[in-house]
Amino acid sequence: MRLTFWGVRGSYPVASRQTTRYGGHTSCVELELDGVASPFVLDAGTGIRNLGIRLLEGAFGKGEGTLRLFLSHLHWDHVQGLPFFGPAHVGGNRIAVYGRGRDGAPLLDAVTGITRREFFPVGMEAFPATMEFTEVTPGTPLDVEGVRVLPIALNHPWGSLGYRFDHKGKSVAYITDTSPFDTILYPEKFVHGPPKELSGEDRSALAAMRASLVNALKGADVVIYDTHYNDSEYSKFPHWGHGTPKHALEICAAAGAKKLVLFHHAPGRSDEDQDKLLEETRAIAGPVEVIAAQEGMRVEA
Repeated sequence: MRLTFWGVRGSYPVASRQTTRYGGHTSCVELELDGVASPFVLDAGTGIRNLGIRLLEGAFGKGEGTLRLFLSHLHWDHVQGLPFFGPAHVGGNRIAVYGRGRDGAPLLDAVTGITRREFFPVGMEAFPATMEFTEVTPGTPLDVEGVRVLPIALNHPWGSLGYRFDHKGKSVAYITDTSPFDTILYPEKFVHGPPKELSGEDRSALAAMRASLVNALKGADVVIYDTHYNDSEYSKFPHWGHGTPKHALEICAAAGAKKLVLFHHAPGRSDEDQDKLLEETRAIAGPVEVIAAQEGMRVEA
Protein backbone atom coordinates (compact mmCIF):
# COMPACT_ATOMS: atom_id res chain seq x y z
CA MET A 1 0.00 0.00 0.00
CA ARG A 2 1.40 3.36 -1.04
CA LEU A 3 -0.05 6.72 -0.03
CA THR A 4 0.58 10.01 -1.80
CA PHE A 5 -0.69 13.23 -0.23
CA TRP A 6 -2.05 15.75 -2.75
CA GLY A 7 -3.88 18.03 -0.31
CA VAL A 8 -3.46 18.23 3.47
CA ARG A 9 -5.28 21.40 4.62
CA GLY A 10 -8.71 21.78 6.13
CA SER A 11 -11.40 24.43 5.62
CA TYR A 12 -9.96 26.28 2.61
CA PRO A 13 -6.82 26.31 0.46
CA VAL A 14 -3.97 28.68 1.28
CA ALA A 15 -0.95 30.03 -0.57
CA SER A 16 1.80 31.90 1.26
CA ARG A 17 5.49 31.79 2.01
CA GLN A 18 4.61 30.43 5.45
CA THR A 19 2.91 27.29 4.08
CA THR A 20 5.18 26.13 1.26
CA ARG A 21 6.65 23.03 2.94
CA TYR A 22 3.42 21.44 4.12
CA GLY A 23 1.38 22.78 1.22
CA GLY A 24 -1.87 24.65 0.88
CA HIS A 25 -4.33 22.40 -0.99
CA THR A 26 -7.35 20.85 0.73
CA SER A 27 -7.92 17.18 1.43
CA CYS A 28 -6.96 14.59 -1.17
CA VAL A 29 -4.94 11.39 -0.69
CA GLU A 30 -4.10 8.76 -3.30
CA LEU A 31 -3.90 5.09 -2.27
CA GLU A 32 -2.16 2.66 -4.64
CA LEU A 33 -2.46 -1.08 -4.01
CA ASP A 34 -0.41 -3.93 -5.43
CA GLY A 35 -2.38 -5.91 -7.97
CA VAL A 36 -5.21 -3.35 -8.11
CA ALA A 37 -5.32 -1.41 -11.37
CA SER A 38 -7.60 1.38 -10.18
CA PRO A 39 -6.16 4.11 -7.95
CA PHE A 40 -8.18 4.70 -4.80
CA VAL A 41 -8.60 8.41 -3.99
CA LEU A 42 -9.67 9.69 -0.58
CA ASP A 43 -11.62 12.95 -0.88
CA ALA A 44 -11.68 15.51 -3.65
CA GLY A 45 -10.41 18.78 -2.20
CA THR A 46 -8.32 21.12 -4.34
CA GLY A 47 -5.41 18.68 -4.21
CA ILE A 48 -7.22 16.38 -6.63
CA ARG A 49 -6.52 18.75 -9.52
CA ASN A 50 -2.77 18.06 -9.42
CA LEU A 51 -3.43 14.35 -9.07
CA GLY A 52 -5.57 14.58 -12.20
CA ILE A 53 -2.76 16.24 -14.15
CA ARG A 54 -0.48 13.32 -13.32
CA LEU A 55 -3.12 10.70 -14.14
CA LEU A 56 -3.71 12.25 -17.57
CA GLU A 57 -0.16 11.25 -18.50
CA GLY A 58 -1.28 7.60 -18.53
CA ALA A 59 -4.46 5.66 -19.26
CA PHE A 60 -6.73 8.48 -18.12
CA GLY A 61 -5.37 10.72 -20.87
CA LYS A 62 -6.59 8.13 -23.40
CA GLY A 63 -9.98 7.69 -21.79
CA GLU A 64 -9.06 4.22 -20.54
CA GLY A 65 -8.82 4.79 -16.78
CA THR A 66 -10.93 3.70 -13.80
CA LEU A 67 -10.71 5.43 -10.44
CA ARG A 68 -12.36 4.79 -7.06
CA LEU A 69 -13.19 7.99 -5.13
CA PHE A 70 -14.12 7.66 -1.44
CA LEU A 71 -15.74 10.78 0.01
CA SER A 72 -15.70 11.42 3.74
CA HIS A 73 -18.50 13.99 3.42
CA LEU A 74 -19.60 16.86 1.23
CA HIS A 75 -18.23 19.96 2.97
CA TRP A 76 -16.47 22.22 0.46
CA ASP A 77 -12.89 21.43 1.44
CA HIS A 78 -13.50 17.77 0.56
CA VAL A 79 -15.22 18.17 -2.81
CA GLN A 80 -14.24 21.56 -4.23
CA GLY A 81 -11.57 20.14 -6.53
CA LEU A 82 -13.83 17.62 -8.26
CA PRO A 83 -15.10 19.98 -11.02
CA PHE A 84 -11.45 20.65 -11.95
CA PHE A 85 -10.36 17.00 -12.01
CA GLY A 86 -8.92 16.45 -15.50
CA PRO A 87 -9.85 12.75 -15.94
CA ALA A 88 -13.53 13.65 -15.41
CA HIS A 89 -13.34 15.69 -18.62
CA VAL A 90 -12.10 12.83 -20.82
CA GLY A 91 -14.68 10.51 -22.36
CA GLY A 92 -14.22 6.81 -21.69
CA ASN A 93 -12.85 7.26 -18.16
CA ARG A 94 -14.85 5.78 -15.28
CA ILE A 95 -15.04 7.41 -11.87
CA ALA A 96 -16.75 5.34 -9.18
CA VAL A 97 -17.77 7.50 -6.20
CA TYR A 98 -18.46 6.05 -2.73
CA GLY A 99 -20.05 7.90 0.18
CA ARG A 100 -23.34 9.05 1.64
CA GLY A 101 -25.94 11.54 0.47
CA ARG A 102 -27.21 14.48 2.48
CA ASP A 103 -30.55 15.86 3.69
CA GLY A 104 -32.33 12.87 2.25
CA ALA A 105 -30.81 13.35 -1.18
CA PRO A 106 -29.02 10.33 -2.69
CA LEU A 107 -25.26 10.50 -3.16
CA LEU A 108 -25.58 11.17 -6.91
CA ASP A 109 -27.78 14.24 -6.39
CA ALA A 110 -25.70 15.53 -3.48
CA VAL A 111 -22.40 15.35 -5.38
CA THR A 112 -23.65 16.66 -8.71
CA GLY A 113 -25.29 19.49 -6.78
CA ILE A 114 -21.89 21.15 -6.29
CA THR A 115 -21.96 22.07 -10.00
CA ARG A 116 -25.50 23.45 -10.08
CA ARG A 117 -25.76 26.51 -12.29
CA GLU A 118 -25.71 28.80 -9.24
CA PHE A 119 -22.23 27.55 -8.38
CA PHE A 120 -20.47 26.42 -11.56
CA PRO A 121 -20.79 27.04 -15.30
CA VAL A 122 -20.79 23.36 -16.37
CA GLY A 123 -23.02 20.79 -14.72
CA MET A 124 -21.40 17.50 -13.74
CA GLU A 125 -23.95 15.65 -15.85
CA ALA A 126 -22.16 17.13 -18.88
CA PHE A 127 -18.74 15.78 -17.90
CA PRO A 128 -17.57 13.30 -20.58
CA ALA A 129 -16.36 10.64 -18.13
CA THR A 130 -18.79 8.10 -16.71
CA MET A 131 -19.64 8.85 -13.07
CA GLU A 132 -21.01 6.01 -10.93
CA PHE A 133 -22.28 6.38 -7.36
CA THR A 134 -22.40 3.82 -4.54
CA GLU A 135 -24.03 4.59 -1.18
CA VAL A 136 -22.17 3.06 1.77
CA THR A 137 -23.29 2.30 5.31
CA PRO A 138 -21.07 2.82 8.39
CA GLY A 139 -20.04 -0.51 9.84
CA THR A 140 -20.90 -2.48 6.72
CA PRO A 141 -17.75 -3.54 4.84
CA LEU A 142 -17.62 -3.87 1.08
CA ASP A 143 -15.27 -5.58 -1.35
CA VAL A 144 -13.81 -3.25 -3.98
CA GLU A 145 -11.52 -5.06 -6.44
CA GLY A 146 -10.45 -7.47 -3.72
CA VAL A 147 -9.84 -4.71 -1.15
CA ARG A 148 -11.87 -4.81 2.07
CA VAL A 149 -13.26 -1.34 2.68
CA LEU A 150 -14.91 -0.52 6.02
CA PRO A 151 -16.85 2.78 6.29
CA ILE A 152 -16.76 4.26 9.82
CA ALA A 153 -19.19 6.78 11.38
CA LEU A 154 -17.48 9.92 12.72
CA ASN A 155 -18.58 12.77 14.99
CA HIS A 156 -18.94 15.83 12.73
CA PRO A 157 -21.68 18.36 11.84
CA TRP A 158 -23.99 16.72 9.28
CA GLY A 159 -21.99 13.52 9.64
CA SER A 160 -18.72 12.27 8.19
CA LEU A 161 -17.23 8.92 7.20
CA GLY A 162 -13.86 7.42 7.87
CA TYR A 163 -12.57 4.42 5.91
CA ARG A 164 -10.29 1.48 6.63
CA PHE A 165 -8.69 -0.34 3.70
CA ASP A 166 -7.26 -3.87 4.12
CA HIS A 167 -5.30 -5.62 1.39
CA LYS A 168 -2.70 -8.39 1.41
CA GLY A 169 -2.09 -8.16 5.15
CA LYS A 170 -1.67 -4.36 5.23
CA SER A 171 -4.11 -1.70 6.41
CA VAL A 172 -4.60 2.05 6.05
CA ALA A 173 -7.30 4.16 7.71
CA TYR A 174 -8.48 7.64 6.73
CA ILE A 175 -10.21 9.45 9.64
CA THR A 176 -11.34 12.99 8.87
CA ASP A 177 -13.35 15.02 9.94
CA THR A 178 -14.21 14.17 13.54
CA SER A 179 -14.60 15.72 16.95
CA PRO A 180 -13.52 13.80 20.06
CA PHE A 181 -16.13 11.72 21.82
CA ASP A 182 -16.38 13.45 25.18
CA THR A 183 -17.95 16.91 24.76
CA ILE A 184 -20.41 17.01 21.84
CA LEU A 185 -22.51 14.42 20.07
CA TYR A 186 -23.39 15.77 16.67
CA PRO A 187 -26.89 15.34 15.39
CA GLU A 188 -27.58 16.19 11.76
CA LYS A 189 -26.92 19.88 12.37
CA PHE A 190 -24.27 22.35 13.50
CA VAL A 191 -24.06 22.99 17.25
CA HIS A 192 -24.00 26.70 18.04
CA GLY A 193 -22.16 28.12 21.01
CA PRO A 194 -20.29 26.25 23.74
CA PRO A 195 -21.14 22.61 24.37
CA LYS A 196 -24.11 21.91 26.61
CA GLU A 197 -24.14 19.37 29.40
CA LEU A 198 -24.41 15.92 27.86
CA SER A 199 -27.33 13.68 28.71
CA GLY A 200 -26.70 10.14 29.81
CA GLU A 201 -28.06 8.95 26.49
CA ASP A 202 -25.62 11.17 24.57
CA ARG A 203 -22.70 9.97 26.69
CA SER A 204 -23.61 6.38 25.92
CA ALA A 205 -23.88 7.15 22.20
CA LEU A 206 -20.48 8.86 22.20
CA ALA A 207 -18.87 5.97 24.08
CA ALA A 208 -20.32 3.54 21.55
CA MET A 209 -19.09 5.63 18.62
CA ARG A 210 -15.60 5.86 20.11
CA ALA A 211 -15.50 2.13 20.82
CA SER A 212 -16.60 1.41 17.26
CA LEU A 213 -13.82 3.62 15.88
CA VAL A 214 -11.16 2.05 18.10
CA ASN A 215 -12.31 -1.41 17.07
CA ALA A 216 -12.26 -0.42 13.38
CA LEU A 217 -8.66 0.82 13.69
CA LYS A 218 -7.26 -2.16 15.60
CA GLY A 219 -3.71 -2.93 14.49
CA ALA A 220 -3.83 -0.54 11.53
CA ASP A 221 -0.46 0.06 9.90
CA VAL A 222 -1.18 3.71 9.06
CA VAL A 223 -3.91 6.01 10.40
CA ILE A 224 -4.44 9.41 8.77
CA TYR A 225 -6.30 11.49 11.37
CA ASP A 226 -7.91 14.91 11.62
CA THR A 227 -5.66 17.03 13.88
CA HIS A 228 -6.93 20.44 12.81
CA TYR A 229 -6.47 22.12 16.22
CA ASN A 230 -3.87 22.39 18.92
CA ASP A 231 -5.14 22.23 22.51
CA SER A 232 -5.77 25.96 22.95
CA GLU A 233 -7.56 26.24 19.61
CA TYR A 234 -9.81 23.31 20.44
CA SER A 235 -10.83 24.90 23.73
CA LYS A 236 -12.11 27.91 21.74
CA PHE A 237 -13.83 25.95 18.95
CA PRO A 238 -14.96 22.58 20.35
CA HIS A 239 -18.17 22.80 18.31
CA TRP A 240 -16.60 22.93 14.83
CA GLY A 241 -16.16 19.19 14.45
CA HIS A 242 -12.37 18.68 14.58
CA GLY A 243 -9.80 17.31 16.99
CA THR A 244 -6.20 17.61 18.16
CA PRO A 245 -3.10 15.40 18.01
CA LYS A 246 -3.75 14.32 21.61
CA HIS A 247 -7.21 13.11 20.66
CA ALA A 248 -5.77 11.24 17.69
CA LEU A 249 -3.05 9.64 19.81
CA GLU A 250 -5.60 8.43 22.37
CA ILE A 251 -7.55 6.64 19.66
CA CYS A 252 -4.45 5.20 17.94
CA ALA A 253 -2.95 4.01 21.22
CA ALA A 254 -6.22 2.32 22.24
CA ALA A 255 -6.38 0.63 18.84
CA GLY A 256 -2.74 -0.45 18.78
CA ALA A 257 -2.19 1.41 15.50
CA LYS A 258 1.41 1.64 14.35
CA LYS A 259 1.72 5.01 12.59
CA LEU A 260 -0.28 8.24 12.95
CA VAL A 261 -0.28 10.85 10.19
CA LEU A 262 -1.37 14.32 11.35
CA PHE A 263 -3.78 15.66 8.71
CA HIS A 264 -6.33 18.36 7.87
CA HIS A 265 -3.97 21.11 9.04
CA ALA A 266 -5.56 24.43 10.01
CA PRO A 267 -5.25 26.90 7.11
CA GLY A 268 -3.73 29.55 9.37
CA ARG A 269 -0.98 27.27 10.68
CA SER A 270 2.47 28.09 9.34
CA ASP A 271 5.12 25.51 8.51
CA GLU A 272 7.00 26.44 11.69
CA ASP A 273 3.91 26.09 13.84
CA GLN A 274 3.16 22.71 12.26
CA ASP A 275 6.75 21.61 12.97
CA LYS A 276 6.25 22.57 16.62
CA LEU A 277 2.96 20.71 16.85
CA LEU A 278 4.57 17.62 15.34
CA GLU A 279 7.45 17.68 17.84
CA GLU A 280 5.07 18.17 20.76
CA THR A 281 3.03 15.21 19.59
CA ARG A 282 6.07 12.96 19.17
CA ALA A 283 7.13 13.77 22.72
CA ILE A 284 3.97 12.14 24.11
CA ALA A 285 3.40 9.50 21.42
CA GLY A 286 4.84 6.47 23.20
CA PRO A 287 5.03 3.50 20.79
CA VAL A 288 2.99 5.22 18.05
CA GLU A 289 5.15 6.62 15.25
CA VAL A 290 3.98 10.15 14.31
CA ILE A 291 4.51 12.12 11.10
CA ALA A 292 2.71 15.13 9.63
CA ALA A 293 1.25 15.05 6.13
CA GLN A 294 2.89 17.22 3.49
CA GLU A 295 1.89 17.69 -0.12
CA GLY A 296 3.84 15.27 -2.30
CA MET A 297 4.79 13.06 0.62
CA ARG A 298 4.68 9.30 0.01
CA VAL A 299 4.10 6.79 2.80
CA GLU A 300 4.34 2.99 2.60
CA ALA A 301 2.17 0.70 4.72
